[in-house]
Order: sequence, then structure tokens, then C-alpha cells
Amino acid sequence: MRTMTVTAQRGTHHRWYTPHWAAVLAAVVAGCVWLVVLPRMLVRLNPLTGDEPFYVMTALSLIREHTLDETRVYTIDRLFLSFYPPNPLPADWQGWSSFPNPLPPHAAHSRLPGLHTKHGLGLSLLIALPWALGGRLLTELTLLAIAVLVTANMALLASEAGAPPWLAALLAVALAVVMPIGPYAFLIFPELPAALALLYAVRRLTAPANARWQWLLAGLGIGFLPWLHQRFVFSAAVLGLVALGRLVQAWRQAADWHRPLWAVVPAALGGLGIVAYNLWLYGTPWENPADHAGFSGLVGTLNGAAGLLLDAQWGLWIAAPVTILALTALPWWLAADHSRAQLALAALAPYLILVAAYRVWWGEWGPPARYLVPVVPFAAGSLGAWLSRAHGWSARLGWLIGGLLWVWGAALTVVGYLDPQRFYHHPDGVNKLVKALTTSFGHDLSGWLVAYQFYHPSPVPLRLAAAALAASAVLLALALVGPPPTRQPSPQPLVSRYNEPSGG
Repeated sequence: MRTMTVTAQRGTHHRWYTPHWAAVLAAVVAGCVWLVVLPRMLVRLNPLTGDEPFYVMTALSLIREHTLDETRVYTIDRLFLSFYPPNPLPADWQGWSSFPNPLPPHAAHSRLPGLHTKHGLGLSLLIALPWALGGRLLTELTLLAIAVLVTANMALLASEAGAPPWLAALLAVALAVVMPIGPYAFLIFPELPAALALLYAVRRLTAPANARWQWLLAGLGIGFLPWLHQRFVFSAAVLGLVALGRLVQAWRQAADWHRPLWAVVPAALGGLGIVAYNLWLYGTPWENPADHAGFSGLVGTLNGAAGLLLDAQWGLWIAAPVTILALTALPWWLAADHSRAQLALAALAPYLILVAAYRVWWGEWGPPARYLVPVVPFAAGSLGAWLSRAHGWSARLGWLIGGLLWVWGAALTVVGYLDPQRFYHHPDGVNKLVKALTTSFGHDLSGWLVAYQFYHPSPVPLRLAAAALAASAVLLALALVGPPPTRQPSPQPLVSRYNEPSGG
């Protein structure tokens, strides 16, 4: 009787200690951090810069003129002045000291008369109502809400990989508030909305059961991905085919086959819609390549792949070296949560190849590792699978090294949060964040970094040496992480009870 009482008390004590409450906790903590930083971002990153004003101008054309032809909002109404500061700048101005005025449009090479944006419509559609109701502030809060949802899904992904709730929450917050994710929580870019769509779709398509609304949200996310940017079209196609496979499998098993239909229909409509939009705008089923910088050959793609990770200013491993451990822990995730990890890799692989081949793989004017922002949230799965199962000296050393690597990225992020303009780099090979951090200790380490972008590249031997050094670091990390245990819990079946939806 006493044992039963103690067990009951423990069950009551841990009633709130669940993955969903871990997700809520992580979301709240990350949201509070971002709200503290938000005023500084609004002051220093004013006016909108990079690609941000062009998404807003499309939204304003839809709101004010009810058309996708932006000729009037640029040339007659000059609506960019609505989010520009007064001219001359006030004496106490703390934003950008120079910016294009008038704002030159990013026009598509369209077959239609008039001026149409070359950027995806999805983000402009997403921010149109918030901007109409509350301008930049409400739009920023909307984007913060999306970042909060990404954080919650990271915590759930880590839990599904086997991490206990406390670890899932810790990993989600640790990855969310620092680079590369952290700065983009404030910016009008498609990366974090795409990350949310990818994360949620991967989680739900591999869940043993879903409610209709979960299927619907997953399908909407898949269908929306190409509208955010057409570089996500291949990832959306992979996820859409998996959703279709779930439908076919449920139909063959005489299960509740109509539930996956709630995902397949919006995913198919989104895909067909982007083809129809391209036919309308360009006269072809695909986007006009002239709208962007084009793609590299094999050598350029290899350079882009190395630059995505190692570039002095935009490389992921310069800004967030803890992701090296996330990469080497992938086998643990595959062993612990095979279906989910496998689908994530299948969806992300074509995207990674595409952005590596893109001539401006760094995304130009924006914080580091822009194009890897949709990929990094999946690190919660591999890190959660590894850190929750590793034991002994390797686990303790892994926590220590992982903590030190995270602290480096966090310190650089704090430098950027204190002065958000430092997140932005001219392609001169000088990392402002590293320079500001290391010169405070008397040594400027930014000169040791290697540039891969083509405006100011380091010599080829130096780039090859940096890649070799990075490969050595990966091998050391593999030795530290080690292989996963041979005995792992059996992965959940891809299809089971359709009548019992799982949460999240």
C-alpha cells in the first residue's frame, strides 16, 4: 500500500513534467529574451534594409492598391517613405546612417507589363494584415510569435528523439536565442516561417496518428513553402509525396484514410498554385532564373558548401560551432527516431544542395547563415537523441565541449544584440562580431578567418586548408560523440491508429 501511495504521489508530482509543458516553457523563455531585445533591434535596424522593404512594399501594394503590379506604390505613391525616417535625419538618430532613397524595386523579369516583385509572395501575404493594423511593430510581434512556435516545435522534436522534458526545453532555448536563429526572429525574411513549416510537417508526417487539424496544418505548411521562396520547392515535393504515401497506405489498410487527405489537398493546391503563378508571371512553370544570381558549377558548389559552414562572415560554424556536434550526432537521432530523422534528411538534402550551388549562397545583406536558418532547428533532434543517451566520460566531455562551443556562439550573439548593425557584413572578409568580441580581450581573431564569398575571397590554398581543418574537427567530434548504442527502442511505425491523434 505504501509503495502504491508513493507511486501515486510521484505521478501527481510529475503530472506537469511532460514534453508539451517543456515546449511551452521553452517558448516562453525564448519569447521573453526576444521581447527584451526587440526595442534595441527596432532602433538600430531602422529603416528596413536588405530584402525586408521589398516584402513590405508587396504587402502595401496588396493592401492599398489591391494589385500585384507595384508600379504605383514605387513611382507615384512612394510608399517606402511610410517606413523611412524624415529627411534630414534627426540629431538623435541611431538607425542606419545611409540607405537607398528612392528605394529601387526588386523587379521580376516578367512577361507582364508593369512592375512585379521577384520575391516570393508568401511572406508578404503573411505580414499584410499585421502591417495594415499595426505597422512594423505588430509585424515584428507576428514574426516573434512564429519564432516562438519554432522554439516549441524544437522542444517537441527533441522529446520525440528521446530527450527528457528538461533537456528538450534547454536545447530548444539554447538553439533559438542565438545565431543563426535568434536575429532572424526580428527580421522580415522567409527563413523562420519556412523553418516552422518544415519542422511541423516532418513531425506530423511521421507521427503514428494525427487529428484532422494536425493533418491540415501540416498540409498548409507544405503547400506554403514554395510561396515563401521557390528554393523550398523540392523540400515541399518530398514532404508532399510522403503525405500522399500516408494516404495510400491508410487506404490500403482500410484505416481512417480520409484524415491524411486533409494534408494532401492543401499541399497539392499549394504546389499547383505556384506553378499557375509562374505561368501567369513568367509564362513557364518555373521561376525565371534571371531574377536571381544564378547557379555555380561543381567547383563553385563545393566552394559554396564550404562557405555555408566556414566563411569568415556568414559561415554557420563560425557563428554557431555547437552545430558541429549536432551534425556528428545524426546517427544517434537515426537510431532513436529513425522515421523522423530520415524524413528530415530527405527533405533538407535537396535544399542544401540547391543553396550550396546558388552563386550568392550567403544570402547577401543579412545576419550570418541566413539560408541555414530553416535547417538548424533540426539540430534539436540529433542533440536530444545523443545527450539523453550518452553516458560515462564521453558524455561528460561532450557536455563540456558542447557548452563551450555554445558559449562562443552566444557571446557573438550578445555582441550583435547590443549593436544589431554588427550582424550585417559587407563582403570584405571582416567579421564585425568576432572583431568586437576578441578585441575586447586584446586580440583580434577576425583576421584568422577565411572568406569564401566571391567578392573578397581568400586564396584557394587557404580555403582548402580551412576545409581540411574543419574536416579534422568533424572527425574529432565523431570520436567524441561515438556510435549510438546497438540496442535502441524500436521506432514507431509510420502508420498505426488513425483514430487516436497525438498532441502537438
